[in-house]
Amino acid sequence: MNDKKLHIIAGFVIALAVALPAYLESLNLFAGLWPALTSGIIVASIKEYYDYRTEGNTWDWWDWGCTVIGAAIVAVFIICLHYGKG
Repeated sequence: MNDKKLHIIAGFVIALAVALPAYLESLNLFAGLWPALTSGIIVASIKEYYDYRTEGNTWDWWDWGCTVIGAAIVAVFIICLHYGKG
């Protein structure tokens, strides 16, 4: 179970590093949402492809999903930040 938490944290950190600066620079909702979600999907796919190509390891859809969930949390945070301005 600890591995899944690490995947969520990794997806969160990467999406936050990519999407938050993009959103804060433009204050455009989609300038934050798309980088958050696509960075999570790309990083999860690269990691799982690496695992798939490593001998004795396989592609794990649960790991992939947990990484994307971490990125989706950032997307929800950006939505709240955008609409919470009042």
